[in-house]
Amino acid sequence: MKTVFMGSPEISVPFLDFCLKKGDEVIVFSQKDKIRGRGKKLEPTPVKKRALELGLPVYTCSAKSDKTFEIIGNFKPDLLFVVAYGQILPKRLLDAPRLYPVNVHFSLLPKYRGATPVNTALLNGDRISGTTVMVMGEELDSGDILLSSECEVSPDDNATTLFEKLTSLSLRILDENWEKLASGTLKATPQAGEPVFTKMIGKDDMWVDFSDEAVKVFNKIRALTLEPGIRSVFRENIVSIEKAELVSDCSGRPGEVLEVSKNGIKVACGTGGILIKRLKPAGKKGMSVAEFLNGNKVQAGEFFTGRE
Repeated sequence: MKTVFMGSPEISVPFLDFCLKKGDEVIVFSQKDKIRGRGKKLEPTPVKKRALELGLPVYTCSAKSDKTFEIIGNFKPDLLFVVAYGQILPKRLLDAPRLYPVNVHFSLLPKYRGATPVNTALLNGDRISGTTVMVMGEELDSGDILLSSECEVSPDDNATTLFEKLTSLSLRILDENWEKLASGTLKATPQAGEPVFTKMIGKDDMWVDFSDEAVKVFNKIRALTLEPGIRSVFRENIVSIEKAELVSDCSGRPGEVLEVSKNGIKVACGTGGILIKRLKPAGKKGMSVAEFLNGNKVQAGEFFTGRE
């Protein structure tokens, strides 16, 4: 098996390892190095970093460039394997592999097509999510389905834990069906039903609005736990809320601190409230409420607010 792996973020790395384990020869494409972190240093993507550790050829040229097409054409791949690459592939690349251009998408297509399926499932309070392995088409996440499997979303799940669940699930169904995939005998089934599209998450979406009902605030915290996290303002300082629980039997003005203990800070929402369990002050690491209270004597009647 000759595989072209295309991916960029941390969630793609386990799939690169999987492809190397299954394939005889692997080359890698990833996004270009970017300035990251507080040090403002130019750093490779997690996939490029892992590829270099493994001694694999890795390229960062645009998917639409003639150079990319030439490299892949000369390689003569059996499989194009794409996980969160971050670029739309032109038809001439989709036609390059002998078998399939395969993509792993973390939802049960045609729900949710787009870049944020895991976050969207949590924002909507879905109880069931899943993963789809599909043959890539020219339109966004429109390809025929090779494999799919669902999983339960627990109330304790956030974006991090749901990504972990779906990664494990995806790798399992790929492993169980690899011989059929590698022989080209997996049956591809067209997507059925009306597609549901996700939207990109921007900076404006990263602020909590305590005037919303508590379940909406709770789901937003779960959905957007990854960097930079859901933001609020307390005592004129930005604080990210990393973990919370739903509280139904409480009332107060939106954002008002109702009770304070080492177990959590109870804050009122438009209806109901949340119990903040973990937070991250700007410029510091995430911490439990008990740790936060060591340096901040929070009192009932104070307020967490939205945008500054």
